[in-house]
Amino acid sequence: MSDLHFLRPLWLWALLPVLGLAIGLLQRRSAVSIWSKVCDAHLLQPLLIYHGRTQRLATVLGVFCSLCCMILALAGPTWSKISVPTYQHLNPHMILLDLSSTMLTHDLSPDRLTRAKFKIHDLLALPNAGQFGLMVYSSEPFVVSPLTDDAQTIDILLASLSPDILPVDGNHLEQALMEAQTMFTDMGLHAGDMLVLSGQVPSAAAVDAAQKLGQEGYTVSVMPLLADKSARSLFSPLAKAGHGTVLAFTDSDADIQKWLTSRSKASHRYQMNEQDDVTIWRDQGRWFLVAGLLFFLPLFRRGWFERIGA
Repeated sequence: MSDLHFLRPLWLWALLPVLGLAIGLLQRRSAVSIWSKVCDAHLLQPLLIYHGRTQRLATVLGVFCSLCCMILALAGPTWSKISVPTYQHLNPHMILLDLSSTMLTHDLSPDRLTRAKFKIHDLLALPNAGQFGLMVYSSEPFVVSPLTDDAQTIDILLASLSPDILPVDGNHLEQALMEAQTMFTDMGLHAGDMLVLSGQVPSAAAVDAAQKLGQEGYTVSVMPLLADKSARSLFSPLAKAGHGTVLAFTDSDADIQKWLTSRSKASHRYQMNEQDDVTIWRDQGRWFLVAGLLFFLPLFRRGWFERIGA
């Protein structure tokens, strides 16, 4: 009990008026003594509800103890701690990077792939952005990193990504989208955000895959890696089908910040964080509340309050 303290100690000030009320009631002249001056003793006795000062004292003390217990309950007495699970906001993002040979085109300086890596680096460097995963694709998808909170690990892997590490060249975005959905579901997630970085116009199969994902609660956004800004409208069908947006490629991180902010506000997914439980003091006021109610039970007896003023 050395850890005994109160969570809401200001409520203890309420004990002062209760104590003053009890003292005032005890010092108040009894109605019996007042009537004894005008009524003979042998006539007064049959008229009394009870006899003696002891009953009056017990009644006042009962009310006093009940009020004190209730005030102590409000003050929040505590002497032990409990572990409480915490929940984290789930904001998962899967990055789908086109790693076909077209990413070596020099319309963006020095080339599309290098600029895409810089953009992903800026994205991973943003604080409290959520969980990220990285997938590359050409003729088929390959997982670089599953969803993780460790964005630094993904950032380290960016330098080694090039079209040379993939066995066959091609562009099958639809397969990458479906593989990304599988990664989400394998982690127990049935919704998430996907961001495609590519310089190739999405095929009809990719648009159909994005539409299927959009109907199931996922979003598919795309950032066209093209110097020709007029060609970006060709990527709109993919974003529209996937309930996402077309992000204009800029030299700053304003584009990805806007995307993350919009997706974070739209996300209402939470999961229990089993590793980061918090320890809090356990409010034991309920025991004092029970005691206060027990002291208050005599209130329901007929004539009980009359003893205080008698």
